[in-house]
Amino acid sequence: MATRPAGLEGLCKHWDSQAHKIGESSKGGCMALSFAADIRPLFREEDVECMQGMGMDLSDPAWMCVPANAQVVYERVADGSMPPDEAWPAERVALFKEWMEAGCSA
Repeated sequence: MATRPAGLEGLCKHWDSQAHKIGESSKGGCMALSFAADIRPLFREEDVECMQGMGMDLSDPAWMCVPANAQVVYERVADGSMPPDEAWPAERVALFKEWMEAGCSA
């Protein structure tokens, strides 16, 4: 079995433990993150509407998958200023960061 890069082990364990919930066998591997499957569901409709007024289209993969745009959103969720009602848990912020570091796949 291939070893996973440092820092991915916890995330991969999470995905491995969740694989049965989405009907797929993990077979010990870490699934690739995508905007459609993993990132867009993190944002509520209220978040999308609120941020559109600020020029951020959280529901548009073409906009979100531009690394500079994703970085702006990441900075907001990481510092707790977005969403406006309560900060994301650390695991959610880490998932977003991992998606960015993997290339912002649609």
